[in-house]
Amino acid sequence: MIGAFNCKTYLSARNKLILAIAFDTGARNSEICGIGCQDIRDNVILIHGKGNKERCVPLTPYLKKLMLKYERLRKEYFLDKPLNYGNYLLSRTGRPLTTEALEHVFTKANEKAKVRDTVRCSPHTARHYYAQCNLRNGLDVYSLSRLLGHENINITKRYLQSIQDESIVTLAVQSSPLSNLKL
Repeated sequence: MIGAFNCKTYLSARNKLILAIAFDTGARNSEICGIGCQDIRDNVILIHGKGNKERCVPLTPYLKKLMLKYERLRKEYFLDKPLNYGNYLLSRTGRPLTTEALEHVFTKANEKAKVRDTVRCSPHTARHYYAQCNLRNGLDVYSLSRLLGHENINITKRYLQSIQDESIVTLAVQSSPLSNLKL
């Protein structure tokens, strides 16, 4: 889906970045809309979550690269237009993005990528994907819970339920104490 957009225009770079942020940080729809320019740091993005809680999510090299392209195109696009908002991601008119606009970006990417109709594609699906990938790649549930902004790990454990038994068995082999002995 991320490949459905290129970085040749402001809007396509913004849409690609929206998808990348969703899939690479696990941020909620409203959290992505609420990212301010001041929230972008060297290695993290400050996310303003539910209940006015803040958390930091990592800024990966891939995401940094897309952000640099987006910022360059954004600067050119809004060169002669006054920006009255401090939001990082803006609409074509310079206003903050709405959650509906973000969902529309996912719908458009879904269509362009020709994803099967039976597959649900939404910002929340990207959040689930983020959680499951991190668990499959060995991140512990507690750390994932903090990255997702959950109050406790019981909420995060729901993401575990949809990982298939096969995946769990594969993970168990990789994390097996005897398999990881340095003999």
